[in-house]
Formats: sequence, C-alpha cells, structure tokens
Amino acid sequence: MYWAANLWNHSATGQRSIEDIIGIIGRMLITLGHEFVWDPPKSNDVAPTFIYGPDRLNMIVEGFRPHHIEILAKARAGGCRFIMLATEEPTPTGFNHGVTKASRGNAGMLAMQQEMVARQAIFPAAAEYCEGILHLVPGEHITRWYGQYAPSAQAELGYAPGLVRIRPQPVPEFDFGFYGSLSPRREKVLEKLAKAVNKPLRQAVNIVSDFKTQEARDHEMRRCKVIVQIRKTEEMGLVSSSRCNTALMIGRPIVAEPHDLSKPWDQVLRFPATMNEFFDQALMAKVAWSSLHRDQLEKFKKAFPPEYCIGEPLRKIGLIGQRVGNSAGMTALA
Repeated sequence: MYWAANLWNHSATGQRSIEDIIGIIGRMLITLGHEFVWDPPKSNDVAPTFIYGPDRLNMIVEGFRPHHIEILAKARAGGCRFIMLATEEPTPTGFNHGVTKASRGNAGMLAMQQEMVARQAIFPAAAEYCEGILHLVPGEHITRWYGQYAPSAQAELGYAPGLVRIRPQPVPEFDFGFYGSLSPRREKVLEKLAKAVNKPLRQAVNIVSDFKTQEARDHEMRRCKVIVQIRKTEEMGLVSSSRCNTALMIGRPIVAEPHDLSKPWDQVLRFPATMNEFFDQALMAKVAWSSLHRDQLEKFKKAFPPEYCIGEPLRKIGLIGQRVGNSAGMTALA
C-alpha cells in the first residue's frame, strides 16, 4: 500500500506538534513493508497535495474548519481516498473535556479549549469522507465514539528501527527535560521538581515550550538526563505516548507522574501512586539514567512492535489485508 500523510489543515505550530506522531506511524508502516510519503509542512493556506489511486491512501489528521470540508468533498468526489488520524479524546464537553473550570481564569488556555469544542463539533463532517479512523486515545468507548462516523480502531505509537536517533551523546547539563505546551499545573510540578534537587528551575529543568523543529528539540532534550511526563491538567489522565516514544528514541529514559490511564505504557514505565513517589523516582532516575533507558527501551521494543501497533488496527478497519514483507522507504512529495 502507498500512503501519504498531509498536514495542510494545521498551522505551522500545529504541524510541528504532530510531527513526531506522523514520523512514528510512517516508520512503523515502512517496517511492515508499505511505502510512506510525507507532504512537507507548508502554510495551511496552500492547496494540499493529495494522491489518487485505488491502492493509495491519504492520511489526514483531525483538526478542521469549514473550508477544509469543502476541499475533502471535492477530492473525494474525484476518487481520492482518505484515512483519518484522530489524536484527541472525545468527551461530552468537547475534545479533551472542552472548557474546564481551570481554564476560565487563563485567556490562553480558554482559547485553546474553546478550539477543542469547535474541533469536536465539526469532526463528523470531515469523517464523512474517510474510509477509516485511527485514534490514539485508548478505550473501547473512544472506539465506539469515533466508530459512529467510520470504521475505527486504536493505534499505538510503537517501535520501528528507523525511529532510533541515538547518536554520540553529549554529557547532560540538566537533570531533567520537559517539552510541550506549558500550563499552570505543569509549571507548578516542574518548580517542585527543581526544589527536590535544590536548584533554580532553569538550572534543573531544560524546558522547550516553543515548538522548535524536531532536530532542535532533540538536541535540547539530549542535554538532559531524564525526560519527565507531566499531565497538562488534572482532568487529563492520558500518557503522552509521542513524548515517551521520542524520549526513548533519542536515548533518554522517562519518569512519569501518576496517570489514571497508564495502560499500555505501564509495561514500560513504573507509574507511581503519589506525587511524592514521582519525585522520589525522578531523583533516583537522574543518577541511573543510562541503565534506566536501556531497561525501558528493551521493554518498549517487546511491548510495542509495529504489527501490534499499526498492522492490527488497520486490519480491524479493513484497510489492509495480509501482512506484507518487503521494505520500502519514507520520502517527501515533490
């Protein structure tokens, strides 16, 4: 099968925020013998480059506005095939719990969460033109929700040899690293983490919150001994599988705080029951970070093979048949 990922419906920041996810899925498909191309990131005002043909599928990522639906409808009428990648958690109040009480005093968070409400509302219109939906949030109830609109299955962000980016490593300057959008909750946890090692925050934790390129972000995280996984809000109990995957692929272990929805990552990480345990684990990890990474990486390879993570979900929704065995490569569309 020939696949093309296209992020035309996302802003430049949005494209960078899902760059890891697309790369992980693409490398897993390549490992299973498919060909995968990625339309280079461009302005979301530029017309998308879709591929056409019975054995060609366009992978698009949830996050649409009304004019995007018109583009999908026109392409589908011309014979274009689409599969949706859904990264958010549907809830009765909008994706990722919509507008929460915690956001109402924070203008930035409020705007972002209002966007999540709008994105969930328009999702069915986009899904109408898709042959299947792969969702990343675990749970049968999530599959049922997405399954209202197209055949759906959960995919995992697993291991593929082409993802490993362990190059000659610098001597870490920081005890901990965190990347992603900051929130009041995350800032508070990071400040407590710095106090636990008796250092100012900016000396203890290397924080990358401005969505750098993948190469620049990887460089910054290699300056750290341990990558920490911290929930954005209290309501979100999900593990960021892309952050955990990325950390392991660049040679760094992960220490995660308590998560209500820790599966299947509890096969790789030891999730603490309390925040005090989290800080204790972080202190131990910064001493034994290299051996901890080796242990986590071996567990990750065994628990998250490509066949389980992407092959089986695609078979469940009927988009691929028997497993193929030839190797291909990831390229960019001209």
